Amino acid sequence: MSADPTDGGSTGPLQGAATGIRDDLTRLDSAFESWLSRHGVPVLRYALAAVFFWFGIVKPLGISPANPVVYHGVFFLPFDLFFPILGWWEALVGVGLLFDRTVRYAVYLMVFQMLGTMIPLFTTPWMTFVDWPFVPSEVGAYIIKNWVLLSGGLVVLSIVDLEEER
Repeated sequence: MSADPTDGGSTGPLQGAATGIRDDLTRLDSAFESWLSRHGVPVLRYALAAVFFWFGIVKPLGISPANPVVYHGVFFLPFDLFFPILGWWEALVGVGLLFDRTVRYAVYLMVFQMLGTMIPLFTTPWMTFVDWPFVPSEVGAYIIKNWVLLSGGLVVLSIVDLEEER
């Protein structure tokens, strides 16, 4: 006869093992949560710094895969002038995210730059969508993922604001 787990009686070996595993997972989850509360935003901040520096620095070097979409998407600015400036701007955002004193400025520059990256979604829909507005092309997906980067930057800025208030 098996014991009913709800009657407060004895437990079988499987139920005891399950309880032990659940307790171990709860402790592991708690430790991970504690680690994330200390290190999650800095990891996000340094990941954003790496992405911005990396994606930025390839533009003035002339080896960015974004060349065609920027060339066609931001047709109202001279490409030979705009593209290297955009690259250095992005690299500056990446470097700015590395230092406590410049994070706020870096995120402000990021917001402005990210809004600009959305321009090709509207100026070159034939490049950014397979079926507008629901199915992005590879280029469109590359641009749309910037919303995640922008959101990450805003999270970093919000935490920096909270730390400065303390």
